[in-house]
Amino acid sequence: MLECVSVPNTNASIPTPSNSQGNSTEVEESEGEEDEDASTASLNVSTEFLRAVQAPSYKEIRSIIEAPPPVHHAHDQDSHHRYVLSQLLQPDSNSVHEALAKFKPTSKLTRLVSTYFEHSETTSDFCLRLLLTIIRARDLYAPLSRLLSVLPADGPPLSQAQCDRAYDLFLQFDSQENPFLLSHLHQLRDSFSHLKGDIQRDLRRCHSRIRMFGHATVGCAVISVAVIAAVAVVAVHAAIGFTAVAATPFCVPRQKRRELVRLKQLEAAENGTLVVNDINTIDSLVDRLQTAVEADKAFVRIALERGRERHPIQQVLKELTKNQPVLEHLLGDLEQHIYFCFYSVNKARYALLKEICNHQNLYC
Repeated sequence: MLECVSVPNTNASIPTPSNSQGNSTEVEESEGEEDEDASTASLNVSTEFLRAVQAPSYKEIRSIIEAPPPVHHAHDQDSHHRYVLSQLLQPDSNSVHEALAKFKPTSKLTRLVSTYFEHSETTSDFCLRLLLTIIRARDLYAPLSRLLSVLPADGPPLSQAQCDRAYDLFLQFDSQENPFLLSHLHQLRDSFSHLKGDIQRDLRRCHSRIRMFGHATVGCAVISVAVIAAVAVVAVHAAIGFTAVAATPFCVPRQKRRELVRLKQLEAAENGTLVVNDINTIDSLVDRLQTAVEADKAFVRIALERGRERHPIQQVLKELTKNQPVLEHLLGDLEQHIYFCFYSVNKARYALLKEICNHQNLYC
């Protein structure tokens, strides 16, 4: 069973998950009430997102990402990336390694928990790199955006100088790769899906053992009554009876308590895999952005195929002017959901590590 060494409070500002699921006796409500509950659940998801955006931990995450790099990391992107990730990921890797250092590496629970922490760290690493992709996308569009900002919306036809400038920018835009051609999101989603399946199988086995120990506890109680009766009838067996009665309280309850602790840790790890919902949202936004950029590239190629002709260039500029607000909205939405994913990962990591450490005395 998992034990814990001293773990610093590295994430005191991140709240533990709140219990918002209600009483289980409510399952007997009418179908109309169930529909209302579904609407309420959907509303709760939106409320949780809005609450997270305003939470101090969310703001802290954003300030860490947007802070200028330290002097010694200014010209080293890889070092700066590792530095920012170490600041973002809480509880950090050192705290997790310290807490897991004394585990049995062959334990199934140890492997599951370790795998979860690895996947959550990989998720944060990828989200941080995805933020750099957003920066590259804005850099890709920046020259065109500057040109569009000085062109009148419904003004006279473009001058030849403006056409030449637009054509050169089209060449530059077309030569650069779509920054949202990504595949890691699918790998992350598959990793969490496989882990969730492993955890759920272990949860079922854990529930079975707890039920078995419950039956065994009843058996121990029956044996205790029989022993006491035997002691009353046969005094010569009093010493044997005393030994059995004294041992009875420790017959099963300690093993059952271990399984209950294991159950809580598995449930915390399973809750952590729910970050796949954030990954799915991010994946959807990335797909939409990839499509939007490809559509703009297709328009630009139409103009490039016609050379420096004024009319096709002007038509493409009109299309880009209409598409630009949509693209910027998608970029901002993706950025916010990445910050929210950081928040979700940290909250889940903290909850799991706390669950591991809460019961360390039971195994000392």
